[in-house]
Amino acid sequence: MLAEILDTVDQEKKGTARETLRDDIAASLACHAAIKVNMPLSPEKMRWLIDRLLKTSSPTTCPHGRPVILRLATRDILKGFHRI
Repeated sequence: MLAEILDTVDQEKKGTARETLRDDIAASLACHAAIKVNMPLSPEKMRWLIDRLLKTSSPTTCPHGRPVILRLATRDILKGFHRI
């Protein structure tokens, strides 16, 4: 996995500053190690995950900038469950 990440960074980041490369590698490692969709989690693990998320400098996005939290209007939720 690490070799794959380093190859990707090497191919995509020619001439990029070392600090930026370090951040890119850290972001890739974080994504590869992340909890994936549909992974079963215990209530304790969920609480731990939220606690850790809220301690980050950017709790609403992943290291690559994609959202990890979505805000849904009550109306949209009700529509999704065919209540309105």
